[in-house]
Amino acid sequence: MSAEYKCKNCGAINNAPQKWEEGTQYVCHSCDGELEPLKQGNGETSAAVGLIGGAALGASIAGPAGAVIGGVVGAVLGKNAKGLG
Repeated sequence: MSAEYKCKNCGAINNAPQKWEEGTQYVCHSCDGELEPLKQGNGETSAAVGLIGGAALGASIAGPAGAVIGGVVGAVLGKNAKGLG
């Protein structure tokens, strides 16, 4: 299995095995720089985006009550998606 790593020098995203073999050094394919693992999102940013989007959509359809319900549903869906951050 491979995982994504970010170059510390140029910021390019590289694929390398999740578990590196002893003594093996993987370098950036663009600049031969050192690689670091990409940070995985915990869902906080996605929950905020879902809250705002859900509230806006709910308000446009059903007014203030729709904004509250849409915000809660959007936040829950966004937190579970964990797409952005």
